[in-house]
Amino acid sequence: MIPVRSGWPLLLALVLIPAGVRAEQGRAVWIYLADKGVEGDALLDAFDARLAELDPRAVQRRQRTRGDLGVDERDLALSVDHVQAVLACGAHERARSRWLNAISVHADAAEERCVAGLPFVTGIEEVASRPRPAPPGPSSGAAEAETRDYGVAEEQLALLGVPSLHDCGLTGEGVVVGVQDTGFVLDHVAFAGLDVVAEWDFINDDGVVRNEEGDPEHQHDHGTSVLSLVAGWDEGSYGGVAPGVSVILSKTEDTSQEEPIEEDWWVEGVEWVESMGADLMTASLGYIDWYGPEDMDGQTAVTSQAAAVALANGLILVNSAGNAGPDAWTILAPADTDGVISVGAVDRLGHIASFSSRGPTADGRIKPDVCAMGVDDWVVDPGTTDEYRQGNGTSYAAPMVAGVVALLLQAFPDTDPAGMRELLTSTASLSGTPDNEMGWGIVSGVSAVGLVCTCQDYDGDGYFDADCGGADCDDFRAEVYPGADEVCDGFDDDCDGVLLDGEDDPDHDGHLACDPESPDCDDEDPGSHPGGTEVPYDGVDQDCDGEDLVDVDGDGHPGPDEDCDDEEPSVHPTAGEVCDDLVDNDCDGHADARDPDCFVDSEPVIYAPDGCACRVGADARQAGASSLLVLLSLGVVFRKRSVKTKS
Repeated sequence: MIPVRSGWPLLLALVLIPAGVRAEQGRAVWIYLADKGVEGDALLDAFDARLAELDPRAVQRRQRTRGDLGVDERDLALSVDHVQAVLACGAHERARSRWLNAISVHADAAEERCVAGLPFVTGIEEVASRPRPAPPGPSSGAAEAETRDYGVAEEQLALLGVPSLHDCGLTGEGVVVGVQDTGFVLDHVAFAGLDVVAEWDFINDDGVVRNEEGDPEHQHDHGTSVLSLVAGWDEGSYGGVAPGVSVILSKTEDTSQEEPIEEDWWVEGVEWVESMGADLMTASLGYIDWYGPEDMDGQTAVTSQAAAVALANGLILVNSAGNAGPDAWTILAPADTDGVISVGAVDRLGHIASFSSRGPTADGRIKPDVCAMGVDDWVVDPGTTDEYRQGNGTSYAAPMVAGVVALLLQAFPDTDPAGMRELLTSTASLSGTPDNEMGWGIVSGVSAVGLVCTCQDYDGDGYFDADCGGADCDDFRAEVYPGADEVCDGFDDDCDGVLLDGEDDPDHDGHLACDPESPDCDDEDPGSHPGGTEVPYDGVDQDCDGEDLVDVDGDGHPGPDEDCDDEEPSVHPTAGEVCDDLVDNDCDGHADARDPDCFVDSEPVIYAPDGCACRVGADARQAGASSLLVLLSLGVVFRKRSVKTKS
């Protein structure tokens, strides 16, 4: 791996091994495997186990970005049987990648032939080394910046608009940033309040990221300075871009050598950082020694392959573009990956630095994506506890952009990698005219954050009131915002200026004609609506039940619910029962002799069908019985008058 170094003389011993000697001793290769060795129920169990291992933040981010369970076969550990078979050939393990389903080994020719013959090996990636480009030298005699709250860092922060974002309360609080570099020492006062979530050294395979016994003297210097640009804070003396973030520290770069195993450690590191729940990761490391410009297509380098998986899992990646400029085609991996926010360097006046790597990528895409100050940047001095120094490099531009990303994530926490890249590029200084020197230009934190710092989102729906330049047409209703589903509620829910048919309520009675459950049957009459009071005999359906109380026979009782015969005025609930017509005059369900109302002096009154008067008591009963016998003998049949009802 090539750390995109900056700021001070590099104390490195590059060991160049003659080609003949390298062939005899073997070489570093990635062995790609066909599968993970599990299937069926065992595969489902493995998914559940991996979900339990992942940090909940990582699972939530993945599910939000991918829209699935959050794990697949890429997340499973390599098959133990496959790995043992590879090592049984005599190869020596260097690193493993779940995402690539590959193991990095050191093997000689015979061992490679043995590995190639294994039935589950799908490929062996050969690597070759070539000289690395020289990093930019340290700054000389730069004027000290005016000391205010940010101290010496004032100028580099102001170029990105960071002070304005801090003024509105954005510090990166709640955001977790992975920083992957050469190592970190946290003794400096600028790190006194730093929240470290986790740390791991992939070189020595332990949890110590500062220098250990056997490490080069300045091993942790580069990473420490990079970290200060993201999260350092020393009131009145120094300020990083996002001092409120929490960090995950990953040590993957060995400054004593430049070997492919460093790229392998980068792959292991990004997998670990992602699994620990980081929201974004910044790395000021790049690789070209064992590749050529034709390989910088975002798909060839193993770091670029791993970066693509991290992006798919929702991890935002910021990477330095490289210090191999000013020629074109000098972007390094994994900054060549489509979707990685690759960062070039400019000076305090906004001019591109001569050393900043240029695009395009091998497949013709514009790179870098954006730029930040990378000339005469102020960083902590790792050899002290309270001093600062200056340096150059895209190594310093990248963490500053990562800090801005953290501030934007605090404002827009659900932003995915593609959305964040779009937010930065669409608001940067060259957003309309991108090129392969500066990409879309210098990041503008103020433009990117939009109205977050100038408007109040009163209803908390993520959109700002139209009165202050936002697009929310009703900032007191959380369900009303641009793009919301338009429903029949009387409001322009999607803020497009158009209501549904029947949603405008012209009679202002609070009832809408478009209401699917209880529509207003007359939206021009405020007196007519569901639940209204029905006024009888006026020809209007006030309660919208589909019926109007109409008194057809004019007896003062509309039917059919109230009048059992709304065509006969003498028949209604309050009429007196007539005991001689076999009609249910009072609508109680009984007529004449069968009607309990038809009594005189407690005796039933019987209708005499022969035309005689009604009789009371025993005589009436006898007369009634005699008459009935006569009628039956004559075969007389009475036809009862029908009781009419209106439906």
